Amino acid sequence: MKWIPESGVFWPGLGAWAIRGVFCALPSFVWAVGQYGRPWQIAEMAAGVASYVVVFAWVTALPIYRERVHAGDMGWSLRVAANTRAALAPLMFFGPDMLLGLVSTEAIKWIVRFATGSAMSGGAIGWTYATTIVQGALVSATMLLLALVIWGVRVGLKKGGLKPRPAFQGTS
Repeated sequence: MKWIPESGVFWPGLGAWAIRGVFCALPSFVWAVGQYGRPWQIAEMAAGVASYVVVFAWVTALPIYRERVHAGDMGWSLRVAANTRAALAPLMFFGPDMLLGLVSTEAIKWIVRFATGSAMSGGAIGWTYATTIVQGALVSATMLLLALVIWGVRVGLKKGGLKPRPAFQGTS
């Protein structure tokens, strides 16, 4: 498998994923600035979001993704789910995003407590980045679940004889 992305797809995709990433991270960012607010913690959160943006752009620019997923119903469903998640994220300040933030914070605290035998220090460098990565994984899971629901409805419409909107080509 070729792990080098297509540069003509990666760079435009990076811009598109950066926009989605900013919108998806906005509720958590506002919530975290109020709770933490230290400049280095905000920088760690930005680094965590940037990590996810680069990973998503990289994966969606890989030839295997472009050949097997992008052009089909699942690729269409993933694009719709990612765009829907990004569009709705600013509206979910006290809903699912706050819950995902709490779950990711507690998960990191549990991991630290399990690994070190003591509670996590609130001022330790790296915990905000780790929490952002865990929350990014949870947000990714919600996008995947939404994509699977969209894909299921799309396949169901096809089997029912209805013609769903064609899968469109474009930037990941």
